[in-house]
Amino acid sequence: MKRIQLLSLLTAIVLTSCMTNRVIRAEFDQSLEKYNELIRWQDADRAGIFSSASNAEEFRARAEAAKRARVVDYQIVDVRYDEKTMEASAVVVFSYYMSTSALVKKVTDNQKWAYTDEGGVKSWRLMSPLPEFR
Repeated sequence: MKRIQLLSLLTAIVLTSCMTNRVIRAEFDQSLEKYNELIRWQDADRAGIFSSASNAEEFRARAEAAKRARVVDYQIVDVRYDEKTMEASAVVVFSYYMSTSALVKKVTDNQKWAYTDEGGVKSWRLMSPLPEFR
């Protein structure tokens, strides 16, 4: 009888752990999509909420410089997710033009993400800066 109870307890723990990892992965997918949508619609100020505290100042500086860029599209080319380290990376290609030119350019953004606890709130944070739109 004790074996059955122990097996049931271990099964519950494993299932709970798997569900937690799925929820955290889903949060990452949502954060990645929302962040890139905000960049797409020239809302870098709101996209800054995804930036880590250690990256915030550089992010703000690049966001200010990016105000002259008009993003017309983006494509998430690759996503890598490591559930052990709670880190992820994404390669995103933005198509854009500068407000002073009609020439469409592309910039590849190698995004680094980490699941962190900042100010008592666990969430996915962007550890890399906004790409430079030139």
